[in-house]
Amino acid sequence: MIEHFLGGLSMVLVPQNLLWAGVGVSCGMILGSIPGLTDNMGIVLFLPFTYYLGPIAGIAMLMGLTKGGNFGGSIPAILFKIPGTPQAMVTCLDGYPLAQEGKSGKAMKQALFSSVVADALSDLILIFLAAPVALIALKIGPPEYTSIIIFSLIVISVAASEYPVRGIIATVLGLLLGIVGTDLEYGTTRLIFNTLDLADGFHIMPMVIGMLAFSEVLLQLEKEYSKRRIEKLSAKDPDKIEVRSEDHSLRWAEFKSTLPTIFRSTGIGAAIGIIPGIGTTVGSYLSYIMAKQSSRNPENFGKGSLEGIAAAEAGNNAVNGPNLIPLVTLGIPGNLAAALILGGFMMKGLVPGPTFMQTNGDMLYALFIILFISNLFTLGIGYYYIKKVNRVAEVPKSYLYTAIIVFSIIGSYVGYASMFDVYIMLAFGVVGYALTKFKINLPTVIVAFFLGPMLEAKLRQALLISGYDVTVFITRPISLAFLVFTFAAVIFLIKRKKSVMPAD
Repeated sequence: MIEHFLGGLSMVLVPQNLLWAGVGVSCGMILGSIPGLTDNMGIVLFLPFTYYLGPIAGIAMLMGLTKGGNFGGSIPAILFKIPGTPQAMVTCLDGYPLAQEGKSGKAMKQALFSSVVADALSDLILIFLAAPVALIALKIGPPEYTSIIIFSLIVISVAASEYPVRGIIATVLGLLLGIVGTDLEYGTTRLIFNTLDLADGFHIMPMVIGMLAFSEVLLQLEKEYSKRRIEKLSAKDPDKIEVRSEDHSLRWAEFKSTLPTIFRSTGIGAAIGIIPGIGTTVGSYLSYIMAKQSSRNPENFGKGSLEGIAAAEAGNNAVNGPNLIPLVTLGIPGNLAAALILGGFMMKGLVPGPTFMQTNGDMLYALFIILFISNLFTLGIGYYYIKKVNRVAEVPKSYLYTAIIVFSIIGSYVGYASMFDVYIMLAFGVVGYALTKFKINLPTVIVAFFLGPMLEAKLRQALLISGYDVTVFITRPISLAFLVFTFAAVIFLIKRKKSVMPAD
């Protein structure tokens, strides 16, 4: 092990390799902070360029793009309530309220430090648990996936809202939106109402941007029109946020208080990351919900809680390291980013798999070292980057809301170059506005929409391989365990809510 580590270190510590790792982090951060341009899109755009780089430099650039993009998505989420990447939508919940208070710098620093700490810890999990965890991951088939997704959906339904019924409504609505489009098994269309543009279903970014960003503009315009904020703003310039330099600073005591949340969220995100295909969005939202349930001040969540930002960013970044476990040990990519990175490996003549550790030990440890170096670049470059962008929150509100509308339109359009997606974003903005009025949790709708097609596919596969025997979900140990966890979690959460629920 020591020999492989030293060999990998000598391969990595070359100026050219470090340069391209830094370039990858910088480009990923910029692309991630532009709504609609995700880290995955960055890998797609830059993958051809890595063909002309050496193996270490090319892989360093791809890893940097992933890490930089994952954090970069939190920047517009905090400043504009427009998540740069889908997983950053949870960061909106507490990051944007802090930006409205003129504390965008504080929010972005909390997001940055939480991201780097969780990412580094998840890389350690990758290094020390890769082989044994991969063996467990091999035993996860369609029945286990189905039970895990049911667990996630039901826990989210009960925990995300003050009243479980509203959470269930949000989840059902998300699942209904998820079935719009074409049935992949039978080739028939569902709920498209003779609109061919809906044959592929709703795209995630227009939906997220509309529900979270455009709906917020509508809500803020309503508040301005009805003069509900006159008393609060009477002593201030109504068009400008008053900002003090200390509002942008994050004190050590504040960050230290969020460390338990970061560690807990890292564990949740890592557990999600080990399972191929579940993704960073689920890791982020489950971490946020668990943080709220465990917090001494749950009432602050959604109003500018540093704990909320820490949970969201730690939860989605902790997925990164374990998501590479199936790739480096089995040659199976855990998500789209890992699949693209696998393409980068193969372009260099490297084929990850069970024998990769034995035949390319130095290269494997070079990969591990690159991950940690990329974290350091994310910390340094990110700290400099947020200093330059945090003043955006000081822009007068009339300009700010105009900018949000413009970015919402651009972010919705660029993914598929479709004006139909812009119309969808506007429609979901109105839907999000209405659901907010009825106190329906919007992130729950989005997560259910994200998980719905996956649940349908895995449920069908499980029933098909079992000959439509539903007992397959209770005869397989991992599947049964998650169903038991679901039942226990629902009872625990309902009892907890009853104990703290205010009397009507």
